Amino acid sequence: MVLSAATVVIFLIIGLAGALPLGVACGFLNTIPFLGVLLATALPLAAALLQYDSAAPFITIGISIPILHLIAVNYMIPRLIGPRLMIGPVATTVGMLFWGWLWGVMGLFLAVPLTAFLKLVADSNPRLAALSTVLAHEPETGPTSVPLANRALHKTRFHFKKLLPRS
Repeated sequence: MVLSAATVVIFLIIGLAGALPLGVACGFLNTIPFLGVLLATALPLAAALLQYDSAAPFITIGISIPILHLIAVNYMIPRLIGPRLMIGPVATTVGMLFWGWLWGVMGLFLAVPLTAFLKLVADSNPRLAALSTVLAHEPETGPTSVPLANRALHKTRFHFKKLLPRS
């Protein structure tokens, strides 16, 4: 919504006809992975082509839409959505690759919700703790890893002491 509102404001400032529907459409198109920024830039440029003769509105649209997209993708979305989903960026990227491979464009649309759903299922089932750790934003080490390592080290020392004669 914030991205759509900012886009509408920019379109109103340059006087683009149909600023509200174009801004809302650009905001939604920006959420499409990979091609969203290109589609969100091409749509208002096509509308401006029918309305303007000078280059200034085209330059404004061509610069402002990608900048807004970069701000939204790199700052707003990770800050607002990332902590709520509690999935890591690597898990999100791998999820997008997997779901996009499996279902194409629709898989790309559903990649983040499906990956978050897998994380939720893994969190609720103790047998899927390893999957939950892999998908986690901040994986936790198990509390048994340090004591097990200490026990193994203690056993190894004990066996070496029995094998080596004292001198």
